[in-house]
Amino acid sequence: MKVLHLIPSISARRGGPSEAVLAMVAALREQGVQAAIVSTNDDGPGVLDLPLQRWIDVRGVPVLLFPRWSPPLHGLREFALSVPLLRWLHRHLRDWDLLHVHALFSFPSTAGMALARRQRVPYLVRSIGQLNAWSLRQSAWRKWLFLALVERRNLEGAAALQATSALEAADLAALGLRAPVWAIPLGVALPPLNCAAARHALECLDSRFRPGEPRLLFLGRLHPKKQLEVLLEALALLSRRRPAQPWQLLIAGQGEPHYERELRVLAERLGIQHRLLWLGQVSGAPKQELLQGCDWFLLPSAAENFAIAAAEALAAGTPVVLSPQVGLAEAVQAAGAGVVCEANPADLAQCLERILAADGQQTWQGARARRLAESSFAWPAVAERLIEAYRTLVPQP
Repeated sequence: MKVLHLIPSISARRGGPSEAVLAMVAALREQGVQAAIVSTNDDGPGVLDLPLQRWIDVRGVPVLLFPRWSPPLHGLREFALSVPLLRWLHRHLRDWDLLHVHALFSFPSTAGMALARRQRVPYLVRSIGQLNAWSLRQSAWRKWLFLALVERRNLEGAAALQATSALEAADLAALGLRAPVWAIPLGVALPPLNCAAARHALECLDSRFRPGEPRLLFLGRLHPKKQLEVLLEALALLSRRRPAQPWQLLIAGQGEPHYERELRVLAERLGIQHRLLWLGQVSGAPKQELLQGCDWFLLPSAAENFAIAAAEALAAGTPVVLSPQVGLAEAVQAAGAGVVCEANPADLAQCLERILAADGQQTWQGARARRLAESSFAWPAVAERLIEAYRTLVPQP
């Protein structure tokens, strides 16, 4: 079976969706699917320093990148036009049994779905949470207009829609689309665990990691949707209530430079800057040390269809604090693998106060976190479910 994955960007700056597609294709290939990725060289405000218009290996996955051009108008900057990509798809899309599209409201995915429909190539769509109520309220008139004129027809023409959580499935159902919705989560790798060694490695790496102090971690793209402002305000409130309570917040990720500056200014104004460590983009072994070397992973997001970083924390044996708007929240609450808390400063401060006061709570919840990742989100099992779904869409010989 030959499955082509199409996504506007594989850049780490774009967060979980880009990370997930690389891991997904690697897992599919391990089970014998001829899977590959076509994308652009988008890297947020810049472009990736990778070869274009020839197949390359990215983390063991065949990837074909094309140059993208972003319109100068701010409202259209994310559309990522790429005429060479469209030409390649026009010539080669019929060479594949199935097109798996990741993302909406972007030229590569929008044009790819329209072309697949025209060439009668079945396609599956993962909307990466872009159809939830919060996302549709951002640049609302543009999205609803584009949805009405173009994207709804693309969605209606899909062989199926992939929802990565029950929360996302409900968002898709609310739109009344004809295409069937399949609930297939994303997956995570299951690393070997050595949390004590990870904590020690962090302390050796940087003297700012204070031994014995509770470590809270935010890891992911720095974006208003993640509501880091709410987290900072909650921590400031906690510090006023319990000034003697030790804690340290590690912030790992990148975003738009102006937004990062706003967050730093807010932390200074709230008087908690000295308790924050801004680590920038972290990947590979250092990322795993962070995930295993911290006590709690925090994500008070306004909207997350799944939250791959939270799933990675579960796999690292780190319990999570999530808002109800995070797709994983229901599973985490049912498994006792963390805490689900409303994303407002007062409730979040109270939640953090409780978990920091309950010494040792993170140990048993961390064990449940790992078990949840093993039972529900291991990539081999998720890949098997995807392959089973693919077979229902691909004509069998």
